Amino acid sequence: MSTHDHVDEILANWERERPELDASPIGVFGRIARIDRLLDAHLAEFLGTHDLTLGLFDVLAALRRQGPPYRAKPSVLATTSLLTSGGMTGRIDQLERQGLVKRVNDPDDRRVSFAELTSAGLELIDMLFEQHLDREAALLRELTPEEQIQLGAFLRAVEATMSSDNHQ
Repeated sequence: MSTHDHVDEILANWERERPELDASPIGVFGRIARIDRLLDAHLAEFLGTHDLTLGLFDVLAALRRQGPPYRAKPSVLATTSLLTSGGMTGRIDQLERQGLVKRVNDPDDRRVSFAELTSAGLELIDMLFEQHLDREAALLRELTPEEQIQLGAFLRAVEATMSSDNHQ
């Protein structure tokens, strides 16, 4: 494992140029940003081989997590994905064209429809999610299970602080 990275260079440059400032948050947020970009590229390559984007994968995974019959209202899916209803409609349309999702009307209320995994969608998300977890585990191979738990807890604390700060 490397002990010096690009973020260390940035920190050293700021220390040289503005030694009176504490640039240490860059050590955390710079690495989070770089990891996010690397993970996006890693996922885009993996999902692209299945004609999916991360957004489409998220919809399939959200439906799978619902349990049988693997269905949810588009508005619920939009909320969990932080999308507008129009954005979710576009994703569902794409997945429907690919035969991975179908729209199902609510028998009790014709105004309500659901997005539901097809058997092909269920088969694909089960296979992809298993591979996805294996790939992510491989990316964390330098960390012990205990370190992974600690890192998750640290990141949860940072996210909670950021979330509470945004609502003040």
